[in-house]
Amino acid sequence: MAITTIDDLLAVDTLTGLVRTFAQQAEERTCTPFFERNAAKILPSGTSASWDEVTFSRHLAPVAGLDSPHTRAKRLKPKKRSSTMAVIKAYKDLPASDLFLNRAPGQDVADAAAVLNNELEDLANIIANTREFLACGALLGKIDVSELTVPGSEVEFTLEFKNREVDASASWADENTKIRSKQLIALKRAYKDGAGMRAGIAITDPNVEGYLTQNKEVQTFVRDALGVTIMRNANLTGENLQWAGVGNLDWRFTDGTYQPEGGPVMRYFTSDRIVVLPAPARLRGVLGWAEGKVQVPAGPVFAGAQGATSLVRDVRGFYAYAKLRDDPVGIRLYAGWHGLPVVLNPNAVLVYRTVPAAPAP
Repeated sequence: MAITTIDDLLAVDTLTGLVRTFAQQAEERTCTPFFERNAAKILPSGTSASWDEVTFSRHLAPVAGLDSPHTRAKRLKPKKRSSTMAVIKAYKDLPASDLFLNRAPGQDVADAAAVLNNELEDLANIIANTREFLACGALLGKIDVSELTVPGSEVEFTLEFKNREVDASASWADENTKIRSKQLIALKRAYKDGAGMRAGIAITDPNVEGYLTQNKEVQTFVRDALGVTIMRNANLTGENLQWAGVGNLDWRFTDGTYQPEGGPVMRYFTSDRIVVLPAPARLRGVLGWAEGKVQVPAGPVFAGAQGATSLVRDVRGFYAYAKLRDDPVGIRLYAGWHGLPVVLNPNAVLVYRTVPAAPAP
């Protein structure tokens, strides 16, 4: 970012564009892209997102005579749903000395743009972490925001999508389980029975990748069909085309983590689960991505009261802007996101448990 004046440093459009760019850079955020890139866009005018859950008919149309009247078919009955969207926002105070006097990190001279970029990237990352938490929760069937799950949150809400859940008939942790010849066939049939469409994408965690790697039947398939290429190209942060031959699914392995301040490392994705989705071309009818409006200054806010009272304008989703502080002198950097990932068709999102729960005593 080339900085020529204070206006350039604090321009709303520049900062919003940067925070949006920085938020896309983490490789281990696997769930968010399914919503951002493939989901139906929902553009609410208020603070809540509304959407329709639609279940399409799957019965046979009756056969009639040539001169018979048409048989009346039942109309679809969408189920109206709504939820308050998540408002994720944070700020940082940057003293003027850090921007214009002190040596910038990794440099021998002061560099206001470098300092601003570093701090804005850090804000973008924690905002993107929360978006990934929400996106993974939606795919797994439940978004649960509270002080316990997202420390520091002022608003608590729970949103259950009631995605279909199915247990494997035998534990995948057992190396002798017939994963390829029985379990994957059962998984795809369970998905097709519930969704009325073919399974296309399988999102899972390293535990399941380990079950596949150690499984004797899969090992035989690897040796006979693809060799050790599959084993040497495991990609735990995204798409791995080498695994495509196993069940003819697009496998995505995610091991994304975050660490609350003062807390242990946490994972976004629940262990031993596979989230099954249709092919990307059909995701618009299954997933939704709501982005709400946010009011931001119409221009840089740095010149005192007259700047702070300038006109405001609406933006959707990400935003970032800065304003001057006079005691102590410096800049306050604001960034945030307003939106919500939603499941439009819970029947088409299957949460498959590879290690069945132990029966109750």
